[in-house]
Amino acid sequence: MMQNEKILTVSEFVNELKDVVNNHPSFKNVALVGELSNFKAHHSGHFYFSLKDKDSRIACVMFKSKAVTVQFRPKDGDKVVLHGSLQVFESSGSVQIYADRMNLDGLGDLHIQFEQLKKEYEEKGYFDAVHKKSVPPYPRSIAVIVGENSAAYHDISRTLAERWPQALQIDLLAYVQGENAIKSIVQMLTIAHNKKVDVIILGRGGGSIEDLWAFNERDVVEAVFNATIPVISGIGHESDTTLTDFVADYRAATPTAAAVYATPNRTDMLALIRDYKNQYYIRVRNKLMQEKKQYDYIINTSYLGKPEAIIDKKRQQIDYYQTRITHQVSMFDAIKQALQRFDVESESALMKIFHTHEQLLISGNREFARIMNYKLDNQTRLLQSTNARMENLFGQNLRTLDKNRQVLNDNQVVLVRRVERSINLKKSQFSDIIKTLSNNNPAQKMMQLFDKGFVKIQHDDEPITSIHNIAVDETVTMTLSDGILTAKVTGKEEL
Repeated sequence: MMQNEKILTVSEFVNELKDVVNNHPSFKNVALVGELSNFKAHHSGHFYFSLKDKDSRIACVMFKSKAVTVQFRPKDGDKVVLHGSLQVFESSGSVQIYADRMNLDGLGDLHIQFEQLKKEYEEKGYFDAVHKKSVPPYPRSIAVIVGENSAAYHDISRTLAERWPQALQIDLLAYVQGENAIKSIVQMLTIAHNKKVDVIILGRGGGSIEDLWAFNERDVVEAVFNATIPVISGIGHESDTTLTDFVADYRAATPTAAAVYATPNRTDMLALIRDYKNQYYIRVRNKLMQEKKQYDYIINTSYLGKPEAIIDKKRQQIDYYQTRITHQVSMFDAIKQALQRFDVESESALMKIFHTHEQLLISGNREFARIMNYKLDNQTRLLQSTNARMENLFGQNLRTLDKNRQVLNDNQVVLVRRVERSINLKKSQFSDIIKTLSNNNPAQKMMQLFDKGFVKIQHDDEPITSIHNIAVDETVTMTLSDGILTAKVTGKEEL
């Protein structure tokens, strides 16, 4: 066992295998053709069997929900086309096909082609919900693309007339089967766009995969996908599926269901309008009754019934406010006279205070000037003393700096000499090492041997050290000092 070899448990290995299979895109949608073998219809409704050909076989399972859609009774030996996905069964560690559809091989090629086209369009994003357009709730015009005089046409027309006769039905009769169907369907879709209808119903009755194949053709699928008007597909029965169903904006189970989805129910709409009408009538009636009640209350409780009483009351209010104004004017005159007396008295008091503070300010200026002159003299003497001390200290620092500069120069000279001696010593040691390596160099010794006539003999890049290492007629290479010779052994002789 290698030192770095990774050891897995069986469960870990099976889980890794499961991840590989589940994440491989080709295994998610497979279509196989082969012969049924060991077929067993379990009492639970599940099918268990193998699918084989002349060289290989693979285990398969089809659960009840899918098995009920099989249109024949499977048995050993039947050649079938199977659709499903490859998955890992963890309990046994085996891979098996989980089938979702099974048909007899008579139509195998079409089913395989259908799955290939479905996978291609799915990878391109044609089926993504982001491309689906919403159907208008109350369409005014509906284009119906169906076969002429078909059951699908009559079902759709009857349903539209019953549910929403307000909409204009535009019949675009087309071939829905055969060699002319593709061109006819695409042409009708173009006409529907030119008429600027609100919604398009694309319908057809049920049939085999061959009958419905026109709706799997590329031109039809891409025309539906590129349509700017919502398209509802009602093709075949619920079990029938075409690529047009996947790209349509809505897939209905039947043509009748398509007409139902495209329209509101006229009866329901009339009932809804009637309900709205009744609710509106009740609300208006209640509002009128409420407004009338409020009007009666205002008439009965206000002065609107006796307008002269309102005038008398307003006159009484005017007399009241006039009395208050007269009183306020008298009070204003009294306050004005008091303010005039206060103004004279305040002016006299302020003049006395001003003269007192003026005398205090004059005497304070004299005292302030005396104190400031005294402090200025003291500060001048202190500054002169400080300058003298600073000049003395600066001179001492200059002398110390000159002394330190001289010491630094002396130390630098000594350091340079020591570094030069160390470098010379290392050069001498390095030169001795080079000489020693040169004397012990294998390549140089080999060149010395070559100069004396020795050669290096090899066969297939392996050195020949004995005549037993080489056979007669084999080719050898001989390396000399100035090149390589190729020689052939013509004989051997032991010493």
